[in-house]
Amino acid sequence: MMATAERTATACVGAHGVQARWGTRIEPGWIDGHPCLQYADRPRALSELLLDAQRWSSREFIVQGARRFTGERHALAVAHVAAALQRRGVRRGQRVMMLGFNHIEWLVAFWALQCLGATVVLGNAWWSDEETAHAIRVAQPSLVLTDREGERALPFETPCCRFADLRQAIESDEALALQIEPVDEEDVALVLFSSGTTDQAKGVAMTHRCVIANIQNLMRLTGRLPSELPDKHPGTVSLVSMPLFHLAGIQVSFMTMLSGGKLVFLEGRFDALQALELIHRERVRTWGAVPTMVSRVVQHERFGEFDTSSVSSVQMGGAAIPPDLRMEVQRCFPATKKRVGSMYGLTEAGGVLAAGSGEDIEGRSGCVGRPLPCVEIRIDKPDAEGVGEIAARTPTATSGYLGDTTPISDWDGWVFSGDLGRLDEDGRLYVVGRSKDMIIRGGENISSLHVENCLRTHPAVLDAAVVPLPHADLGEEVGAAVVCRPGETTSIDDLRAHALKHLARFQVPSRWWLTEKPLPTNASGKVVKREVLARWPHSI
Repeated sequence: MMATAERTATACVGAHGVQARWGTRIEPGWIDGHPCLQYADRPRALSELLLDAQRWSSREFIVQGARRFTGERHALAVAHVAAALQRRGVRRGQRVMMLGFNHIEWLVAFWALQCLGATVVLGNAWWSDEETAHAIRVAQPSLVLTDREGERALPFETPCCRFADLRQAIESDEALALQIEPVDEEDVALVLFSSGTTDQAKGVAMTHRCVIANIQNLMRLTGRLPSELPDKHPGTVSLVSMPLFHLAGIQVSFMTMLSGGKLVFLEGRFDALQALELIHRERVRTWGAVPTMVSRVVQHERFGEFDTSSVSSVQMGGAAIPPDLRMEVQRCFPATKKRVGSMYGLTEAGGVLAAGSGEDIEGRSGCVGRPLPCVEIRIDKPDAEGVGEIAARTPTATSGYLGDTTPISDWDGWVFSGDLGRLDEDGRLYVVGRSKDMIIRGGENISSLHVENCLRTHPAVLDAAVVPLPHADLGEEVGAAVVCRPGETTSIDDLRAHALKHLARFQVPSRWWLTEKPLPTNASGKVVKREVLARWPHSI
């Protein structure tokens, strides 16, 4: 049975509605009191994206294991889940946290909340109980949708609903109209938690305008704006291995839906063999992942047993891409040719800022491509070699932090990345380092300060310095140099157990250096981490 959209259903879904909503013309405008480039023709609400995708409703849209949903079946499930959540009291403007892994229930619930005009708070399913409690304190959601079992109860007696409890609504065949609650484009659509350099993650508020501008930029870059696609456009098949609670995962799901494609979900956590099986079985054409995932697939001992010839595009982001990995991907997936790409972005800036592939980045170490449409990039306080902090002004910029008046941009709308980079004479952006104290482990951002503050709460620890150590598979791993208090003793096992009580598992140091000597400091007493790295014992 088909879900229909009340209000202006046929006009919104038809070709005329799509043409009117999506355009390529860029014009100067004003956002939050500062000048900014923006698209003249653009959707004003995320729910409109769901309506636009109904032109492909007869096609298969989601695959996970034995479950297969067409676009029509997905829309009907969204209508039923929206009704179920509405009965629970969810209304426009309320925050609902989604704390789960990639599965059909997650995606259906996301769109149901957008239809209700609610704000979706994206919770990291890998968070520790302590980090989850912090996020709930900051976001104050009216409801939490979760995968967590009873033994990991949510704090503060938070009203919650397990994703599994939505299964009955999702599987219902009863006809039901898809109702869309009108919203303003400056209403907050999403909240993401950014792993900044502070000791606690911050909730970053993203308006409908911000999220849509990012998607419009990416779809224009790839020539897949809905207004440019005929009804017979074949679409693509996307393997979704990035978590949907990360912006990269959301981007892939939006773009695939809007271009008539199919999303292929893994079952459970990322597994290289399962990824190969899905590429083979579903004829996957595009794959966006962090370099660690891609490396594990192309180096898998059974790679040659699977037909991977369908893969024509591999986009990597979230961490530095080793040149040899780029070459190996082109060898293993010959159809990619020049389509092994790189993306550079920032949560506070609302998504991707620059992207490139092929000749634009090949042979240019550190090059991440060119700024996307609508994105202005400048280098702040460049040195003699043109290297300085990367700053961006873009309509994708987020609107602020929850419960924090600290502005994300300066008075003129520039968002400072904390990354060091330069621009060449042709406008290509190069990322040469990080001014932020951050570790990127397998695509996950880890605040060194956050881990250090945790370790310092151990009674035997006097001081700690957390640094990124090179890792062949993950790119970087977490190393902790720990100074014990005089007369106190501890062990790596004890410190690891302490860290596991307060940190997500991926944040717990995997390499340790216990010492009685003080850490190297500068004249002001601040630990010099480059010295810590230089002195790190090679045998540890």
